[in-house]
Amino acid sequence: MDCLDEPLHLQILTALASNYANGTTSAESDDNAPISTILEGLPHELSQSADGLLDENNEEDEEEWDEFEINHAISYAHYVSSLPLSSTYLPTALPKLKSLLNGLLRHATYVQSGDAGSSPSSSYISTGAGGLGSHAHAQLCKGLLKALLWVGWGSEPSREDVGTALQSLLKRVGEMMGSGASMTFPLVLLQCIDSVISHCPLPPLSPQLTTALISSLLDIASSSNLIKLIRHSSSGPATPRLHIPTSTPFTAPHPVTPSGVVQQVTEILNVILGSALLPFANPAANQRAFALQLGAHQFPFSQIYGKCSNPHIAEDHIKSLIDAPLDPDQIQTLIATDESRAILDEAERVALRWWSDLMGGVSLMEDDPVYSRRGSIFSIGRNEQDEEIELSVAVLHMMNLLALHRSDSNGTQMTRLKLLLSDDTAVSDPRLLEAAFVCTSILVRNDPSLGTSMAHHIRRLLMSPIPAFEGEMAGSGAETPRAVVAAAQCLAICIKMSANDDLTSSTLYSLLNTLSHSTGSTGIPASIRSQPAHHHFKNETDGYTIKTSASGQRITEEHRKLVAVTAVQVVSRLALEIGKEDIIRLTISMLIQRLRGVDLTTESTIVINLVPLALAASNADLIEVYRAFSQISRSSHPEDPRISSNAVLAAQTTLAKGLSRRLDCADGYLVELLTLFADKGTQTQMVAMASHGYDSKDRDKVHQLRQEGESRVADMKAWLAALLIPISTLLSHPKYHPDKAPSPELVAHFRNLWFICVAFGLSGPAGRKRLSEHETGALRAIAEKTPALVLENSNDFVASELAYNSILRKDFAASVQQTQRTALAEYLPNQKHTYDIRNMSTPQTTLLMAIFDLEEARTMRYRPSVLLQYFCNESINSSPLVGCLDAIAEKISALFKRELSRQVVTHSLPPIVADEVCKILVACTHRMRKVREVALNYARQLLETFSALMCDRKVVFTLLEILTLMRRSCELEYTDEYSPVYDFSSDKMDLTLHLTDDYAVRNEIVTNLHQVARNWLTLAISRAPIEVQSTLQSYLNESRDVLLIDSVEMGAGLALHYSKSISRLDRQETIMPSIGGWPSDSSNLVSSQFAAKNYFTGELSGARLVLTKGLSNLQEGSPAESSAAELFAFKSQMAQATSNIKTKTKPFTVPEIRRILLRAVSVLVASPKMDRDIIHYLVELPMTAFTPLAIAAGVDAWTWLLRQRPEAEVAIIGAITAGWLHTIRLNRGLFSTSMNYRDPFEQPVEYSPSDKKVMDLELAKARKLLRPHLLLVQVLSSQFQAIKYRERGIMVSLIRLMMRSLKAHKHMSTHPLAREVRFSLLLFGFQMLASSRMEALLELRFRDRLYQAAFSWFAFRPQWSFGSDRVQVGAEIKLLQDVLVAVQEDRIRGDHSTSSLSDRNPAFLISGATSIHEYEVQNRDRVKLLQLLIENEIQRLSVWCNPTNEPGRPNVPAVGNLERSTTGDEWTRLVGKAWKLFPAMAIHMGERFKNAPVQAEISRRVKTDPGAVIDVPEALHFLLGDKLENDARQALKWLPVWAAVPPVTAIVYFQPRYGNHPLILQYAMRVLEQHPVELTFFFVPQVVQALRADGLGYVERFIFETSKISQLFCHQIIWNMKANTYRDDDASQPDPMKPLLDRMMDMIVAGLSGKAKQFYDLEFTFFDAVTSISGKLKPYIKKSKPEKKAKIDEEMALIKLSIGVYLPSNPDGVVIDLDRKSGRPLQSHAKAPFMATFKVQKERLDLPSDASIEVADEAKMVKTKYDVWQSAIFKVGDDCRQDVLALQIIAMFKNVFTTIGLTLYLFPYRVTATAPGCGVIDVVPNATSRDEMGRAKINDLFSYFVDKYGGVDTVSFQKARLNFIQSMAAYSVACYILQIKDRHNGNIMIDGDGHIVHIDFGFLFDIGPGGVKFEPSSFKLNHEMVALMGGRNSQGYRMFTDLTVKAFLAIRPHADQLVDAVHLMLGTALPSFKGEPTIMRLRNRFQLHLTERQAAEYMVGVVENARENVRSNVYDGFQKLQK
Repeated sequence: MDCLDEPLHLQILTALASNYANGTTSAESDDNAPISTILEGLPHELSQSADGLLDENNEEDEEEWDEFEINHAISYAHYVSSLPLSSTYLPTALPKLKSLLNGLLRHATYVQSGDAGSSPSSSYISTGAGGLGSHAHAQLCKGLLKALLWVGWGSEPSREDVGTALQSLLKRVGEMMGSGASMTFPLVLLQCIDSVISHCPLPPLSPQLTTALISSLLDIASSSNLIKLIRHSSSGPATPRLHIPTSTPFTAPHPVTPSGVVQQVTEILNVILGSALLPFANPAANQRAFALQLGAHQFPFSQIYGKCSNPHIAEDHIKSLIDAPLDPDQIQTLIATDESRAILDEAERVALRWWSDLMGGVSLMEDDPVYSRRGSIFSIGRNEQDEEIELSVAVLHMMNLLALHRSDSNGTQMTRLKLLLSDDTAVSDPRLLEAAFVCTSILVRNDPSLGTSMAHHIRRLLMSPIPAFEGEMAGSGAETPRAVVAAAQCLAICIKMSANDDLTSSTLYSLLNTLSHSTGSTGIPASIRSQPAHHHFKNETDGYTIKTSASGQRITEEHRKLVAVTAVQVVSRLALEIGKEDIIRLTISMLIQRLRGVDLTTESTIVINLVPLALAASNADLIEVYRAFSQISRSSHPEDPRISSNAVLAAQTTLAKGLSRRLDCADGYLVELLTLFADKGTQTQMVAMASHGYDSKDRDKVHQLRQEGESRVADMKAWLAALLIPISTLLSHPKYHPDKAPSPELVAHFRNLWFICVAFGLSGPAGRKRLSEHETGALRAIAEKTPALVLENSNDFVASELAYNSILRKDFAASVQQTQRTALAEYLPNQKHTYDIRNMSTPQTTLLMAIFDLEEARTMRYRPSVLLQYFCNESINSSPLVGCLDAIAEKISALFKRELSRQVVTHSLPPIVADEVCKILVACTHRMRKVREVALNYARQLLETFSALMCDRKVVFTLLEILTLMRRSCELEYTDEYSPVYDFSSDKMDLTLHLTDDYAVRNEIVTNLHQVARNWLTLAISRAPIEVQSTLQSYLNESRDVLLIDSVEMGAGLALHYSKSISRLDRQETIMPSIGGWPSDSSNLVSSQFAAKNYFTGELSGARLVLTKGLSNLQEGSPAESSAAELFAFKSQMAQATSNIKTKTKPFTVPEIRRILLRAVSVLVASPKMDRDIIHYLVELPMTAFTPLAIAAGVDAWTWLLRQRPEAEVAIIGAITAGWLHTIRLNRGLFSTSMNYRDPFEQPVEYSPSDKKVMDLELAKARKLLRPHLLLVQVLSSQFQAIKYRERGIMVSLIRLMMRSLKAHKHMSTHPLAREVRFSLLLFGFQMLASSRMEALLELRFRDRLYQAAFSWFAFRPQWSFGSDRVQVGAEIKLLQDVLVAVQEDRIRGDHSTSSLSDRNPAFLISGATSIHEYEVQNRDRVKLLQLLIENEIQRLSVWCNPTNEPGRPNVPAVGNLERSTTGDEWTRLVGKAWKLFPAMAIHMGERFKNAPVQAEISRRVKTDPGAVIDVPEALHFLLGDKLENDARQALKWLPVWAAVPPVTAIVYFQPRYGNHPLILQYAMRVLEQHPVELTFFFVPQVVQALRADGLGYVERFIFETSKISQLFCHQIIWNMKANTYRDDDASQPDPMKPLLDRMMDMIVAGLSGKAKQFYDLEFTFFDAVTSISGKLKPYIKKSKPEKKAKIDEEMALIKLSIGVYLPSNPDGVVIDLDRKSGRPLQSHAKAPFMATFKVQKERLDLPSDASIEVADEAKMVKTKYDVWQSAIFKVGDDCRQDVLALQIIAMFKNVFTTIGLTLYLFPYRVTATAPGCGVIDVVPNATSRDEMGRAKINDLFSYFVDKYGGVDTVSFQKARLNFIQSMAAYSVACYILQIKDRHNGNIMIDGDGHIVHIDFGFLFDIGPGGVKFEPSSFKLNHEMVALMGGRNSQGYRMFTDLTVKAFLAIRPHADQLVDAVHLMLGTALPSFKGEPTIMRLRNRFQLHLTERQAAEYMVGVVENARENVRSNVYDGFQKLQK
């Protein structure tokens, strides 16, 4: 998991439990199989006690539960709580739940308190889960209790058991508290019980159980238990009642004081008593409370009521009891029996005792020793005052509920409440007063007779100063206090319950009459409305008192204010509670009347309380209220105390906010506020200019007056700024749009507002400095809804309306004129506007600045399109203002782009941007040219800078619809010439164009739009092709039904054109040239997708029609929505299909996958709600199959769904991400190593002809392995480009995918074809990095992983592309160029980080860096290194794609620019950097870069730090080199663990030049033993030659041990040893190692036994019998051929054929027969070679004929046996070892070509040297020599091919010619490298398929026939060969040249091993060897010092030298003459 911040184990189990419970079958299952995962982890089964819950006598050695068992128990409880009530599993869960609860209680090991001072919270017993009372125990207890209650609701028969269990638990808690042990655990249990019962409704219980619960709770809160609790905590510090430990994480919250215990007991009692009074709750509606994991913190009862965010059962009970009287039929009688009545009496007695204690009285229980002294047990507990108040509230409610249960007790409770609500009440806390009002409301609701008296009582109370209200009701503008709300609600209920209709009005008048006493006659400051404007306030009588008429007592003025404020608040709430319109109107009228003459506090209270009344009143009353507010504001002065102004502003703001449901009145209120703003602005101008009118010679006085004026102006500006808030609040309603179709008057009001803001510096840069953050936000909100300040139809606006604007006073305008011009010049610094600005009037400059400030603020809210409306006014366009307006538009557009740039990197672009783009596009068709020009320029900037906007469905549809409508408008010129239509509306979307009647202009518009639309779509498709083209298909799919040909749509045509275009991301198709003059497109794909979507949509639509309505009404439309049955069917079938693919139980073809996917999408598209399961399977099904076609089918389905249902975007991308990550875990696709690069000589090298089918199969396997991930990268990359501006959640998912994928770079495939998918992934990563503003540490790590993944590709040997796909290579080159650009443009942001270490830089956590700057410095070398490597890769691929440097193909310089400019020191540093990052990459840099500094530094690094590269076989070359140097000896200790090199390299290390160092020899020995015998078998000749320097016997031992393992190796090694015992053909010159070989052969043979010995005897007897024929022919050498033939037949008839024997040249086959008449003597002067034919049985793998093979299925391919007639030549007296060596090297060439899929043909036929001068040579089947053709009178090869295969234009001829070219290229390179001579016509064969095959390799390297090297040093390429290819300028010859160069390039990287294979044979003294110079010349022919391009050019020169070389022609003539 990515995060471990929470208890992950519990989270997973709980989520699993929820899923099980919500499943369709788990709840109904008879067994526990569905939840076995949870059940298996539960604690051991616990026995049940007699009462069903507890057993106190269990063994004390009960095993403790660990935290994992507790987690399983919690999850099980959660599972039960999440089941539906109808589940049959619920009753069966009860025993297990009780057992778990019993087990939890068993952990309560009692510990006696050690000393009196110990705290309860510290005395817990440590257990496996953290201790008794731990959080885990508390969570488990809560979960079990909720599950028990849920079982009670779901199973009626189980309710008694549930109630009994609950009662037993409460009883057990009481017993544990009274036992004297630690109280922590029982107190935690009590808190858990309170938490659960307070939030989860109790199931219906019998009255007996209910009273039993009450009794148990009373026992818990008994006085003895409370005293014990006090004793436990008396010596400790006072603690709060609910203890939440902060110093320890172990103990759960629990009460630790008596008041806390009583508090929780009382809360539980209140819930139980309330539940018995009210109807049963609906548990299904409250299941969330049962299944919710509640937090530990609880709220006191006094804070519960009114808290909607914390649902509480008691709150629901209180609301129900207040809203309606009790229903006698629903009440559960708890006093039916004496026992029950006694329990309730006891509860009432205890409650009364608690109440007395809390109220400070003497205990009524004098006989109780606890209460024998004065004081309360709660005071002994030293509780805080708040705790006692909370407890008092709970107890009061408890007594009220008991009173409702005992109707005869109502009088006592009411008396108590009246006392609390009397004038003499001692209640000083509003919470208790609120509770008293609530309780009174409940009692009055159930006894209407109390209504009138209580109304008068409460009214008298409210007319008196109540201490509890003091401080709560200061009139500060805050929300009405809850106590006042409760009082008003209580008073309203009393009035409603009374029969007096006049009681309401009399109450209102009585309460409001208290306001009349606070007039100015008292000397107390009254409102400023009653004072002269110049009056200054002085508070002279703070302690002034008056005598009230109500009580006749003297009270302070503060008390009078309190009474007045209370009265206002109660009156307003009372009117709202009664809810009658006339009462509300009366109240409003009375309050407005009393606004004059009251003090400021009361005035503020009236203002605040008028708002809710106004919102509930009629429109007329509402208008009266907001006009009253305006009047107060207008009469305000700067000297006015701020409290009144603030109250009015708060009221105006609240009223504006509350108009969301009264938007019909919003316009009037808006005009009122804007008018008020303008009036205040005018007033401010007057004040500002007043100081300029002073005429006094006293300068000091003038200065003082001006300062006072400036101060007043500053205050008034602040008031103006504050007034912006209510205006913005009104405009912020989403459904209120005054900017749409505004009236001229409203526009004028808004213009006045912005003029004032500009004039006083409230907007623009000055405003941002002056205004607060809230005011700045308010101004921007106003700007968003402000209409354009100039209407289009305002004729002569500049000269009249603007010039005579009254909002700017003339004197004020004149005073600020120069200032405004200067400010405007700063806005527009361009010099070309200076002259215009200098001549502008103040209104003009103010207008321009207002437009700039307004549109700037609006642009910051993403509404830039309104700016275009200013260009609609002809007056402005023709005035000097237009130039400045253009500049403003440019500046605003640049600002908008900057703002969008900031948003797109955080992926939070608002959706409104697309709407604005659509508006701008519509403006491109405006009637006025100026508007069109500005709009088109704006649209270009946006859509070309942010091309992903073209992925937005609305933008694309709007653009296409505009084109369609514009073309339709132009058609009218021809179809209805004299009746132009001006308005054109789309029937597809809400779009209307208002056009000019000028058809020329219309044509111009459509031409311009068509051109830019093509550019925009091309750009968008290059970035996000899948999304854009899918959107275009959606447009076509939603086009109107077209029935007539004249319905031509331009938008649809453009959509069709671009939906089939090839995107740049399809690099392979992009580089494909235009063939036949036709630009390629994807019409077939589009038509297939379009047809499939419509087919499957129609298919399911028809099925719905038939299923729902049958076949009787086929003309009706089908149901539009998918049914639940459809969804369920698809869900189950897709799950089954996925399972079948996983288990391979049933084949599932790609058409079937595609069919079910597209059908599923059609169902989802028609579904009203997205089914997450189907979406999951929509991705999982193709991801499970994971083949290219399956993924492609998935892509079709995903894109269709995303275009139709964008809300599925997150789910689809999330599922794709999950599937991708699953492939990493399973090592599939890109992350599979099954086809990784392997050295061609670490694979079996076979003597067989090249087989293109093997290469084709390899290519198909690689594509099938890698293409799925490539498709997914393309999908994700395209989707990223579409959503990168807006979907932050998807970006997080993609970043996670990239981080995981890049981290797995070591598991990525290294196959050559993996280059494309790997670098596509890297390019995607760099694009994400460039487009995302990541957290700094994430950015750095993301970049590091990108570079790691990039470098990991270069940590292997450089590879060519696989196969002959030039388009593939071109695509890879283009991809690498894109990656190179991305690397060059990569910039480190690191601009924000999230860390708790404020002093640490994010780079601190990156290895090797301590700051961002240091990281950047280190990154430079890394960037340059990657650039060099990518440049080199591009150069290599360019050479491979264009080996002959042909014009028109990719071509780059031989050396890259960066490589050319890199100095030697830089190379050394870069190699060091590479070594630090990837040592393997540094090693392979030696092959890429041939310069000396690189080679030297690599060698130095390997020798100084060999341990870093022990896993890189190629590094051994840099350590050991060509011979062992002294500086390498220290590093040899690493050889025992060094990775294995290929066999031929290992054999080299046995050579003397390595000093026979034991470690080197041991390494070579280990490597040879490590490789399979089948691999080393090929190198038998080299192994034998290694014996020459085997001083320590390692090779000898290897041969001997391997001979025991493989019989074939044993036989071959013996034959080769025999052949090497002599150096000449006649066995007269023994080899120096003959004694060793003889001894070895004897030892090997002697070591054979049993079947091995029998097989040896059979084989060698058979072979000796065959080869002896040659010896017997020697007497017949001079005789005729028939005689020789007769002798051969005679001897062949004598051969006995044994089972299992084989020909030495065919060890992979068994001879099952021989043609005894096939013997044929061959021409020889002194020897007797002959040829015979044998029937050989071989085995082969049946390769599939198509590309459907799975990589994993290769091992399952069946081997089949087949028979073949093989002819072989048996020679005696001829040394075949030179042929063996030549064919061995040619076979190695073949392996190289096959490894890279290069289609070249070689036939390394088998030659086996079996004895000195003896050997067996396989005959090339079905082949004819060129010499035989000559004897057959065939003049040239061309004629031969025409005769054999047909004319030049026949397919058979062309295939044969292609075979000739491919084989000719391969053999040409072989002839050049090996310098094969004597290439006369007799040694060149042509097989039946046209391949050329060279035979007879008697002259190699440095010798030629006759000792003279007359033939050319290149190879034979005479005229007839060129002619057969088609001539010098033909395609065939170009192909030959390309293949020859590629063959040369392919073998160069393996030159060392090829040369080594030859070098090892140097000791044989074969004629071709001239010592070490031969090897040196061989190595030089590879031209290893050249780059790839230079090597290719060199080989082209070799080909040119060989072509029609005269020396070849002369040599052929010479050979012809000799014959």
